[in-house]
Amino acid sequence: MTSVGAPFFVLEGPDGAGKTTLARAVAADLAASGLVHLDRRQVSTDSAYAALLMEPLARMLWHSGDARDLSDNFWAHLQASWFTAHGEQVVAPALKRGPVVVDGWFYKLASKLTGQGWGAEELAALFNRVRTPDHVVLLDVAPELLWERKATKLRPAELGMHGQYDELGRASFLAYQQAGLDQLRARARTEGWHVLAVDADETVQETGGRLTRLITDLLDRSAAPNANSRKETPL
Repeated sequence: MTSVGAPFFVLEGPDGAGKTTLARAVAADLAASGLVHLDRRQVSTDSAYAALLMEPLARMLWHSGDARDLSDNFWAHLQASWFTAHGEQVVAPALKRGPVVVDGWFYKLASKLTGQGWGAEELAALFNRVRTPDHVVLLDVAPELLWERKATKLRPAELGMHGQYDELGRASFLAYQQAGLDQLRARARTEGWHVLAVDADETVQETGGRLTRLITDLLDRSAAPNANSRKETPL
């Protein structure tokens, strides 16, 4: 399901790529255009009933700690439920007011599940009814840089808890994140995402500036009478 009207943007990338920081920055830069940032963990503010059901989902997904007691199958279906509700109850109402950027969608999870043995058909069926963004921007950041940024703040799940590693640490993190990034790159090529490569010597402000220019261009295109179809844009 794609959005109708204002464009729906998603920033995607591996753990620690800066999705939330950059989504907030670009929304602030383009506030005059009506662009707003929606946190991917936000519950509905339009429906008290939807919020009541989404709040325990959010707690289970992001505030219950990391353990292997429940299978990937359980967590994957929980995520599919979450992004279905988020697309319907958070993104859709906001798009009636103007363009939206969300800091991550289900694609990162799907990239990790692929590495854990899930097939393309299984993943397509699982996320088939989740709202599809109009534009996805892949933040392409090398795992080595991610390690430097987040080494002291990493959770077991980010270190590769659900992968086949003898112990969790730098080696497991690099292997796990690289495998996920390779899957995201492949999806970017197949689905025509925009790719923003982030170098080690680039500041957050510089990356944010490039992202702002890209989204400004896409907003201009969407406003044109004959807007171009989306295509991969390496920057």
